[in-house]
Amino acid sequence: HMSYTVLIPGGFKPPHKGHYDYIKYYLDNPQVEKVVLFCGDKERDGVTLEHTEKILEMYGLMSHPKLDYRRALVREGKKKNYTNPLADCFDWGDENTEHKFGLACSEKDAGYQVSFGDYFYGDKNYVVMPVFKMSDRLSSTDFRAALQNNESIAKFLPEGVSEERIRLLFKA
Repeated sequence: HMSYTVLIPGGFKPPHKGHYDYIKYYLDNPQVEKVVLFCGDKERDGVTLEHTEKILEMYGLMSHPKLDYRRALVREGKKKNYTNPLADCFDWGDENTEHKFGLACSEKDAGYQVSFGDYFYGDKNYVVMPVFKMSDRLSSTDFRAALQNNESIAKFLPEGVSEERIRLLFKA
């Protein structure tokens, strides 16, 4: 059976249960050798990359043996420096010519999959990933709003993750 690497780009500010299920979907697939998760540093409404990393840790993902977590590369722009996790996925594909790989895909972001596939079309190592079907339409925007308005964040969290522990991260 063929094994391959799955590339996942994102901001995850903050990561919610939908992101957790999405990442776990690939980690739990026996054909997946490793998942490379690229995370951008763009802060959103006070949610930082450090918050994202701590939450992924609380979700138990950072210690998963198949997860290769990477901060997105800081790139130099004309106006300012920036990160682009999707560009990091393209770079990874260009540089790792000996691995079978593909871009993770949820129903929501199938467009990225198309441009990625067009770019790597004809590459013998490029694999079209199975599409993750989202069960709940959770959004990080709603998660941030709930945090800010002191509303319950339970629906945004994977089972067994303490709402209090997540809230504590934001009480600086």
